[in-house]
Amino acid sequence: KVINHHMDVPFKVLEHSYGFDNGTQTEQETNSGNKIIHGDNLEAVKALLPEYEAKVKCIYIDPPYNTGNENWVYNDNVNEPKLKKWLGQVVGKEAEDLTRHDKWLCMIYPRLKLLQKLLAEDGALVISIGYQEVFNLMPVIKELFASKQIACVTVQTSGGKPSGSFNYQHEYLIFIVPNDFEANPMNFTGGKDRTPWEGLTLATFDKTQRPNQTYPIFVNLEDSNLAGIGESLQERIKNGTYLGELNDYGYDFNEAPEGTAAIWPITSKGKECVWRLSPNRFLSDWEKGYIKISPNRQKDSLNKYSIQYLPEGVIKKIEKGVLKVNGKDTNSPTLTFGENKTVGSDIPTIWLEKEFYSVKGTTLLNDIFSKKIFNYPKPLPLINEILRALTSQDDIILDSFAGSASTAHATLDLNLEDGGNRKFILVEMEDYAESVTAERVRMVINGYSDQEGTGGNFDFYELGQPMFLEDGNLNELVGIEKIRQYVYYTETKSVMNYELEVMSEKTSPNSSLITYNSYLGTHNDTAYYFNYEQDEITTLDHAFLATMKTKAEQYVIYADNCLLTKDFMTKHHIIFKKIPRDITRF
Repeated sequence: KVINHHMDVPFKVLEHSYGFDNGTQTEQETNSGNKIIHGDNLEAVKALLPEYEAKVKCIYIDPPYNTGNENWVYNDNVNEPKLKKWLGQVVGKEAEDLTRHDKWLCMIYPRLKLLQKLLAEDGALVISIGYQEVFNLMPVIKELFASKQIACVTVQTSGGKPSGSFNYQHEYLIFIVPNDFEANPMNFTGGKDRTPWEGLTLATFDKTQRPNQTYPIFVNLEDSNLAGIGESLQERIKNGTYLGELNDYGYDFNEAPEGTAAIWPITSKGKECVWRLSPNRFLSDWEKGYIKISPNRQKDSLNKYSIQYLPEGVIKKIEKGVLKVNGKDTNSPTLTFGENKTVGSDIPTIWLEKEFYSVKGTTLLNDIFSKKIFNYPKPLPLINEILRALTSQDDIILDSFAGSASTAHATLDLNLEDGGNRKFILVEMEDYAESVTAERVRMVINGYSDQEGTGGNFDFYELGQPMFLEDGNLNELVGIEKIRQYVYYTETKSVMNYELEVMSEKTSPNSSLITYNSYLGTHNDTAYYFNYEQDEITTLDHAFLATMKTKAEQYVIYADNCLLTKDFMTKHHIIFKKIPRDITRF
């Protein structure tokens, strides 16, 4: 029941409360894309699906750690009344026998399922968690995100919190990212000068494992340029010039043509290995300037020259313009470079910076509000670095356990820093969603203490009515436009663009003049119509077809009844769906 509970969560609409635009509160929506939603995060995340499914680039959540602390304003005990009530309704009496950790996993599982739907294909989900649940959470994450790359980062968060004779100084960040994920540079890593060149020898394999990467490289003694390469061990076996065992093959330095030196894959310690590149790739990289040949400084080596190459990461930096190419060597195609600093493109798995200590978050929150609000909100620099590593300037960022709005604060700061236009969406279920969560965002936008404001805007929403009543009928209190948006989304998994169609003034014999626009839009050559009236039965008949102006390969038409024959609908590619029976629930 818990595993499938996300499907039973009612779809509720978002009701706009007010907009906040550069210091001014207004009844109008700012349409900025920045949202703060007050309500249960399970229902709120589902309410976001029609607009944001598979579009959120970064999701960061800081769920309760399940410490058992009931005195903190954000109740961290799984015996919290709301959760107990939910477990009783979903699991039943069996919930009373669940352990504290079982209950916590029951809470987090359906939330992760819905967040998964919002996450973009190339997006990242990051979860802050303590030692209390990290070992239970990891198997769930591996189950839900089996195709993703999962990494657990340790963050030192304090000088220590004694518990059971252990001094806990850390928490965790679980990163869930695509397998081809590439992080952006982070501020607290890197910065050292280094050469982009690396040795071409690959010491972890030998000639028996990779005979295709076992071959001599010939270097001209006169100008230290590439003269060519010899046959690989694999080629020699194939053409019959070597008939012995792979392990017995010897590296022959005497086979170099006159005026050249043969260079074989041998480590600095004299171990025979293989080259990192196949013969064809080596020659291709030489022509591109990605290979460097220089005299070997190791005097006792059998190789007179050292061969270096540019790894894929460096080549990508060149292609993106991150690493500047100054030109080429005088006598070879080898590229020359300007300054090459390490830029922290890899995320460290241990973060020890004191600016990430939890007390820093408490101090900043107290400074913003000029009073103590609650303890240990996430420190701003920590969220800054997460967003810096994972997001680009126009990305959407979601935090469904928003708390004191550190994620929105970090988003606004990062936009100010790089001129970006990132959007934040916050969900907070507690009563302080307005007085703390939204208030902090207002103060960050306007400025606080001696800190200049970032500028910006957002819209505040409450969770509204469910789309369907308990009897299965549409809830007309949500309004016709929200019903239309919902139907279009369930059909197309896209947002309705409010296309208008000039309607005919023809009437059917048994209905009044059609005065509304039933056309929803066209998607993948299918036109969608929602023939609906609040106070009367609607019918799909020839009179209604006469009002339709949009041409498409197929038509999906919702109505209460249908008077068209099956043969007629098949001939004209019409699909009839009955209201509300055929409206999909998700």
